[in-house]
Amino acid sequence: MNARAAVFAALIIAAGCATAPPAGDGAAWPVRRAELQSLDQWTLRGRVAVAAGGNGFSGGLDWQQQGARAEVALRGPIGGPGYAIHVDGDEFSVTDRSGETFAGVEARALLAERLGAELPVAQLRYWLTGVPAPGVPAQETQGPDARLAELEQSGWRIRYGGFRAAGPLMLPARLDVMTTGIRLRIVVSDWQLGP
Repeated sequence: MNARAAVFAALIIAAGCATAPPAGDGAAWPVRRAELQSLDQWTLRGRVAVAAGGNGFSGGLDWQQQGARAEVALRGPIGGPGYAIHVDGDEFSVTDRSGETFAGVEARALLAERLGAELPVAQLRYWLTGVPAPGVPAQETQGPDARLAELEQSGWRIRYGGFRAAGPLMLPARLDVMTTGIRLRIVVSDWQLGP
């Protein structure tokens, strides 16, 4: 084999071993949807306002997703005490302002009482990144930018009101998560991808 053929063969082998880059924001929606649904390491920082009936509250929101697990901190106004939510798949526990931890049915009841409805925490991680939760029927409405403008899933409606860059991706900057009698408005100040 001459030197030129050897170099050509090495380039072909190296190209076959290369990892494809993320599809990013320029790809077609089905490709981007699949990429965002597989996104499992990210951190979101922002604010949340909750309106439930005649009651409401607002505060800070930090969400760190690591695979099926997440650590969520809800802070009260002006950095006051809040709640810590520890998510593992469909299960979660809540530590309240006094430091008492509730799990299982008690945790669900505590959040439902505070928010006015049971929050689908396992699906929310997907809604936050601008996609439906996989494996659950959903109705998607795309905007003129070929991103989700609205999503309906599991009795909830999510409206997206802007996106911001996070590496090669565009992730939601504002969203309203609503069901009968409750609305969560989330404004994201920072997205970080990876561990």
